[in-house]
This record gives sequence, C-alpha cells and structure tokens, in this order.
Amino acid sequence: MKTPEQLLEGIEDKIISEIPQDDSTSREEKLILMQAILDNKPKVIVETGTHRGKTTVYMGLAAKEVGAQIHTFDPFEWGAYGNFGKFLDLPITYYQRAGKLCDIKNIDFFFCDGWHEKVYVLEEIDSIFPNLNKNATVYFHDTNGSNPSCDVPGAIDERKLKVKYLKTLNGMAIYENISNKS
Repeated sequence: MKTPEQLLEGIEDKIISEIPQDDSTSREEKLILMQAILDNKPKVIVETGTHRGKTTVYMGLAAKEVGAQIHTFDPFEWGAYGNFGKFLDLPITYYQRAGKLCDIKNIDFFFCDGWHEKVYVLEEIDSIFPNLNKNATVYFHDTNGSNPSCDVPGAIDERKLKVKYLKTLNGMAIYENISNKS
C-alpha cells in the first residue's frame, strides 16, 4: 500500500494549482486524513463541508487506493464549480445540500467539517451518526476554538463523545464508534 506522500507524487502541484485556495485543512491535516483512510480501509466515506474540494481530492486519492467511495456534502454552489471534474478518476460524489440531509447508509469514515457552530455540528452528529457502521471512524475539524463562532468541542461534549484531540493547525478530534463494538 502506498503512503500519502507516494499518492501525492506527480499530482499535488496540479491539485494546488487547479483548486482555488480555501479555508481548508492544513497539509498536515490532509495527510492525517489520507493515512487514516489507508489504515482503516473504509468502503463508504462521508465528508461535510466540501467547500472547493481540495481536501476532498486529497482524501479521494487515498479512497481510490483502498477502493472506497466518498460522498461529500455542501449546500453552496462552490463545491459544484467543477473542481472534481479535473480529477475524474477519483471516486467522489458531490451533493449540493447540507450535511444534516445526508442519506448515505453504512458509513465507515466520516469527516465532519461543515459549519462549525455548535447547532450545525449537533445536526450533523444527530443525522449521520445513526448511519455509522460498527467500527466507523469520525474526524472532526476545527476543534481548536480559534474562531469565536466555532464550537465543535461544545457539540462533542454535549453528545458525550469520547474523542482524542490532535494538536494540528486547526485542531482535529478522532471518534471511534466503539459504542457499537462487540
């Protein structure tokens, strides 16, 4: 199995040049997500907060490597501007709707990166978590509280989720669906 760095060889410059800069995850965070996909080998991946799709494409490289499909949700048009069209060989399906409206079942891997206000994070947790498979892994983004309107940790605490916080540029938290493990 290739590493994230190997998967990016020869294509990372194209990703950076083809997809406009956004308020996306840092490169380190993208590599963490890619490695998690490679390690966990999910079949069904859901992402909320597509934005322009840069992180989605990075994850798509790992998804292709393990035979997974990414379903990515964002209610705004910017995700539909054709950024995925430049990377047609990646297993990505874009939905122009809010993450809380995700109707995908049997989710193995969820990257929660939609609106970061507590109410919206709670909506995504409440609508997507019932569709997580046993042993699913969830990554929350923007957990460092650098923006006063962000309260991802508040939503995590309110739902009493046991997570491991990662000290990355924007902050990440990992939740494993151990409540359903036998």
